Amino acid sequence: MAFRIRLYGLLLLTFLFSGNLVAAEGTGPVGGRTAGMGNASVALSDFWSIHNNPAGIASQKNIAFGIAYQNRFMMQELSLQSAGVVAPTKIGVLGLSFSQFGYSLYKEQKLGLAYARDFGDVLRIGLQLDYFSTSFSDAYEKFQAISFELGVQYAVNEKLTAGAYVFNPGKARLSEYTDERLPVIIRFGLAYQFSDQLIGTAEIEKNFDREASIRAGLEYFVLKKFFVRAGINTQPGIFTFGTGFDLGPVRIDLAGNLHQVLGTSIQSSLIIQFGNRNSE
Repeated sequence: MAFRIRLYGLLLLTFLFSGNLVAAEGTGPVGGRTAGMGNASVALSDFWSIHNNPAGIASQKNIAFGIAYQNRFMMQELSLQSAGVVAPTKIGVLGLSFSQFGYSLYKEQKLGLAYARDFGDVLRIGLQLDYFSTSFSDAYEKFQAISFELGVQYAVNEKLTAGAYVFNPGKARLSEYTDERLPVIIRFGLAYQFSDQLIGTAEIEKNFDREASIRAGLEYFVLKKFFVRAGINTQPGIFTFGTGFDLGPVRIDLAGNLHQVLGTSIQSSLIIQFGNRNSE
């Protein structure tokens, strides 16, 4: 019982400091690359756009599969597990994603089906349909909702890309009894390619139930297959860092962040791409 009380207390602190509501933990940025860059993701186009901005998967040229794991504040009960697959077709790119936050006594799950396509070399648009469920062990009713998210990316020039994203614009309801709803979230950001070795990105996120959060990060291509990353994030105020290893068809990314009150979180992700790798 004492352990559960401590755990519920930490869950409460997590929601207060993270700027997310209950039933919103699966809506945040996913992937070791993004986690190392301050969680700024809306203007980046890579595999993990399947969770971060569906427009970004429009640039994928090959079938790919990925898994990610985040351990928040070094507690397994606050972990986030994510997976996804993307598949290019003649009419665009299809994507399927899944994420699960929590443990047996409190669990959130999100399943998403995405479609994205590019329009020339400058515009990418993506739409994703989402199914959510929240459960408080088997003794309580499961809450469920269906919503969607929409993303756009625009290449201003060869170096600068702008991204915009909206999640749950219809304010989907999880519970008729309590009128609990999923949060409405919008993001807008920029990514700039300073050189062949350095990219920077920054964005602002507004959860309509919380204060706005500003995120920024850098990625530096050190060697042929090795990246280093760093970033910052307000609301909560954290410093992030990470590394990445590009091994051809396999990519591994590791990241960590430090919160001055709640401590350290870590995230890792793995991407396996089939065919010639020419999309990232």
